[in-house]
Amino acid sequence: MVRELRRIDNEEQRRSCFRKRRPTLFTMARDISEEFGAHVAVVAFSPTGEAHAFGGPTVDSVLRTHLPADGASSHPPFPSLDAAAETAGEATARVAGLRRDGEETKALVAKEWARVAATREKVKTAQATAQKKNWWEVDAEALGEEELPVFIRALELLKSDVKGRVDVVTSSRLNLPCREKKQQ
Repeated sequence: MVRELRRIDNEEQRRSCFRKRRPTLFTMARDISEEFGAHVAVVAFSPTGEAHAFGGPTVDSVLRTHLPADGASSHPPFPSLDAAAETAGEATARVAGLRRDGEETKALVAKEWARVAATREKVKTAQATAQKKNWWEVDAEALGEEELPVFIRALELLKSDVKGRVDVVTSSRLNLPCREKKQQ
């Protein structure tokens, strides 16, 4: 059964209908992309002119594959399977690159956590040697150049935490009524 579509004349009804139907359209496009492995791009412009897009795998990859860069129609409307496989290969290579970048980032994070832990131990040792009660009282000269940036960052975090707590206490005191006024 084919339903006849007609233009909605009322501007507010048109915006409301667009807001309701756009998610359904994008869900259908996502389902097609996931279920069949199809490359799908949907671009919908709202009545206000705002662009909304969905792409599987991405809008850019679909448009680069199926639309020529210079506007000439050098690609056929239905590309061969080789072009689709090449695009899938490019997507696989891009994902592999992202995974590699993720692993490198994890390694850098682990290295930084190890540096922070080593600094923490050195600060605790300096604290015990100087017989100080708090870690922030440690003489900065007892630390090496490698530990100073971590120590400074810890002091900055402590300072902002203390400032935040002071602000909370100060603001809560401002909102409390005075006892003298209640007694009168």
